[in-house]
Amino acid sequence: MTTSRRRFLTGLSSLAVAVPVLAACGVDGSTSDGSSAGTEESGAAEEFSPVEIEHKYGTTTIEQRPTKVAVVGLMEQDALLALGVAPVATTFWFGEADGRIFPWAQEAFDATGAELPTVLENPDGIPVEEVAGLAPDLIIGLYSGMTKQEYEKLSGIAPTVAQSAEFGDYGMPWDEMTRTIARAVGKEDEGEELVASVTEQIETAAADNADVFGGKAVAVVTPYEGLFIYGPEDPRARMLDQLGMTFPDVLLEERPEGEFGWSVSAERTTDLGELDGVVWLDLGNADAGMTRLWESTTPAEENAFVDISDADGAYYVGHSMVTPLSIPYVLERYVPQLQAVLDGDPDTEPPAPEA
Repeated sequence: MTTSRRRFLTGLSSLAVAVPVLAACGVDGSTSDGSSAGTEESGAAEEFSPVEIEHKYGTTTIEQRPTKVAVVGLMEQDALLALGVAPVATTFWFGEADGRIFPWAQEAFDATGAELPTVLENPDGIPVEEVAGLAPDLIIGLYSGMTKQEYEKLSGIAPTVAQSAEFGDYGMPWDEMTRTIARAVGKEDEGEELVASVTEQIETAAADNADVFGGKAVAVVTPYEGLFIYGPEDPRARMLDQLGMTFPDVLLEERPEGEFGWSVSAERTTDLGELDGVVWLDLGNADAGMTRLWESTTPAEENAFVDISDADGAYYVGHSMVTPLSIPYVLERYVPQLQAVLDGDPDTEPPAPEA
């Protein structure tokens, strides 16, 4: 799968266009012009022990506390901000937000006192020269499809942490990403507290809705090259799992190894009839043939689905950008929708998410 195709699918469509769970514990960010935003004093006050982080392309050693972090993955800035670190660069994915700072991350960003990060564009791969021009002292690309060649070039600029070898590209769980980022910036304890806080919110939502969500077969899908299925390792599917739902076995038949998702023929849309509920992303982009097949399924007839699209604004982005800051924002809107989808009453309409 090419990088551009991955970006399209992880971000739904390149045409598509808040409450922090852990208070910022200090100013560790940098301004976009390269000057530090109060990091020297706070960095001197905190000891930093060198860390080694294993990833897809080997092991990266970080010798000193980073003060200028460039994000070349698609969502890592949120974990940094939740830990009080403002990146000097983020990477464009989809949706509109200055500096890639969305509503759920705004308070955490404001607490750093930093200027907006530079936004990198990567339609043809990571812009290595632009990254070099920012002179970062750490480069993070955990939620990415970074190639070995890109890794080697970036490593010549600064210590670079690539995607995990344990998970497929664009498949690292939000909690593992958060822990890895926390280790990289010398905030391991804060990272554990952050993960515990967000996990508790997810577990509470799951427990409160165990009678509705428990064991229900639900999947996230979108119209792309037929029917595109976000697989069990995709962050969106993992969230359903954490809320108590299960990934439908019927959709696993053509699963390719190591992919966060895959396309099946449009005719397989009828397989969705075996599910208890469906989360569509951009159902309105389906062609007439797929729409007819979908409308013949039981979930469609029984109103057991929700369609999340760019009309939903920040919620649309947050649903795909599964981070420790976006999750509380999304749960507040997503849980009521899933309750409506799975309550067994066709007359229940999923509520529109609040802005």
